[in-house]
Amino acid sequence: MGMLALGGCASAPSQYLVDYAEPHPTPDHFRVCHGYGCKLATRVALSADEWRQVRAAFEPAASTASTERRQIAAAIAILEVQVGQRTGTAVHQRREINRGDPSQLDCIDESVNTWTYLTMLAGDGLIRLHRVGGLAHSGSFVELSVHNAAVIRGIATGTPYAIDSTLVDAGEPPPVLPLEVWLASWPPQIPRAEPQPQASGNPI
Repeated sequence: MGMLALGGCASAPSQYLVDYAEPHPTPDHFRVCHGYGCKLATRVALSADEWRQVRAAFEPAASTASTERRQIAAAIAILEVQVGQRTGTAVHQRREINRGDPSQLDCIDESVNTWTYLTMLAGDGLIRLHRVGGLAHSGSFVELSVHNAAVIRGIATGTPYAIDSTLVDAGEPPPVLPLEVWLASWPPQIPRAEPQPQASGNPI
């Protein structure tokens, strides 16, 4: 993955939303970060057809929280491609020092953008079994391993999950990991698949 700290992934995640995020993003009016540390911000407006593609990721409606998390990851992947076609960011992310390449994103860009996408999805009623949280932070400059990620929290269980798009390229569903797993080590241990719903039918 390289050392994300070199891209400017500092440890003030809540301030990033204040400084860089659109307070009330909607599909036809939002902005995204790129270029490392939100050095660049591009305003984006999706068409009705594009947003229908995003909404299709939630069909049929999830009956369990684990299914909804997979749907959220799929929707974020679609949004990253749609946005990347406008910003030039739908390319391989190199995870190294950025020397002015606007197509590259660090963990500040990725976490702010993911929060924006989650907020739009929730605003459209597509996320029903989770609530959108803020940003999580891990690592330290001493170890040159600083990371940030957007967070959702299961409504039924209260369990927080980190959604870390830095772990994949644009267009790939990002891992949605229990926050404690994401915080435990870097890179986090990514399971092959989330546990299947229990026979009782209770959300997990």
